[in-house]
Amino acid sequence: MSQPDEAPVDAAAAKPPWKETSDGKTVFRRGAPLLLWWLWLAFVIFNISDAAISDHNYFSFELTAGLLAATAVVYACTLRPRIVADDGGIHVYNPYRNHVVGWGAVNGVYLGESLELTCARPGPKKDKIIYCWALYVGRRSRVRGQLRAERQQARLTTRTTAEIGDLRRPDPVTLMAAELGRRSTDARQCGAPPSVLESHWARLALAYLLVPAAALLALILAR
Repeated sequence: MSQPDEAPVDAAAAKPPWKETSDGKTVFRRGAPLLLWWLWLAFVIFNISDAAISDHNYFSFELTAGLLAATAVVYACTLRPRIVADDGGIHVYNPYRNHVVGWGAVNGVYLGESLELTCARPGPKKDKIIYCWALYVGRRSRVRGQLRAERQQARLTTRTTAEIGDLRRPDPVTLMAAELGRRSTDARQCGAPPSVLESHWARLALAYLLVPAAALLALILAR
């Protein structure tokens, strides 16, 4: 099994980028999509409130339906994606698909454009690669970050050892990928029972999109 490189000691000693819940689960996700979601939600609330107060025409209903449909897409791409790990395995929540992977079904943890899980499926099917939307980071972004850190380190004059360590610290996605790889390895070494990948559509997320989209279409056709 291949997994991301282990994090440096100084990075491991810092506060981890994942969140432990009270029920013993661990949530892995990036912070930027959450910020984008709340900014978009504020934008939508302002526009719908403005349309409801100042306008009561047909267009205001179309605008509201369109904004709600767009909000459903933003929700599916920002707030919903996450990875939840527990003693039994990993739950991957992508925009419109859910994947449940027991530790015994995880045959590989890799970091490419996003976190990739190689998962066992019922025979005679071959292993399937699950791309985790929540932990996406482009290779170019990682390379730019590494080059920027190297340039900063080259200009150091009187920085402390701790500051130098901060520049070498991997990005949060790399740390989270390494942690998931470590947990997968530990679980298999402890005798995780065999299992297979389970996938299904996220019906609620689809409903959030289809209902306002259908309302918008109906309003347009009723003109």
